[in-house]
Amino acid sequence: RALVDRVFAVDKEGQISHAGLFMLLRVGITDERWLRGMAAIRDSIRIIGSKTYVRFYGRPTPDAAWTPVSMDLASA
Repeated sequence: RALVDRVFAVDKEGQISHAGLFMLLRVGITDERWLRGMAAIRDSIRIIGSKTYVRFYGRPTPDAAWTPVSMDLASA
């Protein structure tokens, strides 16, 4: 119960921990009530959007280590 209460505790914005929720779905408990509860959670998950990220790396010479290139697109 403490595990479930911790995952469903809301933050300042009223949101639950998404990482905690997905961790909860991976717990290997075989109790029938637990399995029904996890099935209900899985059925309720809806993806409402996604983001694509692009990262750029550069290096001064071919044998140098790659370093991330920081880009501020808002000021471009």
